[in-house]
Amino acid sequence: MKKIDINWTLYETLEKYPEVEDVLYSLGFEGVKNPIMRNTHAKIMTLKKGIEFLKIDKKKMKEKLNELGFDMDFD
Repeated sequence: MKKIDINWTLYETLEKYPEVEDVLYSLGFEGVKNPIMRNTHAKIMTLKKGIEFLKIDKKKMKEKLNELGFDMDFD
């Protein structure tokens, strides 16, 4: 499985693995579809901060990422 680091910014994550965009969007990271947000806020917002801010269910996120062949630790 490919690893995603919870401390990466949204921008870093999407640059490295663009195929996770739809999963992130479906979980509440709606800004990933907006080019302006993606090139501004996504460069400073880490996955960890976003998960906390949006109150994303970590179990659900892990399941969705696993379906695509990705893994992420939440520690």
